[in-house]
Amino acid sequence: MALILRIASRGCSFAHTKPISLQGPFATQWMRVSTTSSCLALKPQSAEDFWAKNKRLRRPVSPHLTIYKPQITSMLSLTHRATGIALSIVMSGFSIGMLALPNSYPFYLDLIQSMQFGGFIIFGAKFALALPFIYHLNNGIRHLVWDLGYGFTLRTLYKTGYFVMILSVLMAGGVAAL
Repeated sequence: MALILRIASRGCSFAHTKPISLQGPFATQWMRVSTTSSCLALKPQSAEDFWAKNKRLRRPVSPHLTIYKPQITSMLSLTHRATGIALSIVMSGFSIGMLALPNSYPFYLDLIQSMQFGGFIIFGAKFALALPFIYHLNNGIRHLVWDLGYGFTLRTLYKTGYFVMILSVLMAGGVAAL
């Protein structure tokens, strides 16, 4: 509603020829918006192109990863998105692959067991499969807590970030040990 009122009040000088008299609790805000808003006239475009100007001023195309110092908050956000995409691709690929293969899942599970890999290799493979799931789950819970409005101080962000990383490794180790 506020946006509609602002747009409606942004007329050019011909729209403000009659004085407006309003009463009520929002009258002062309406009058302030209607008298201080600028006209919606288009600005003339400069002769210099946008890209040429940015090149002349040596501005980067956009803020990219090479100009930022890596922080735990940005790295956890990037990792959360990457694990979400990777899990979606892996789960879809596995499901489609199992549908396309001629035998059932237990046949391939028995085939892997017959290869008799060592316990360390099996644990490592299970850990590598469990870690993205567990991390994405724990960081997703952290995001849900943020959605409730908690944990936005910088100190809390760092504490919960380290907590998510440590808890994910411990939980993935526990799941891999099963």
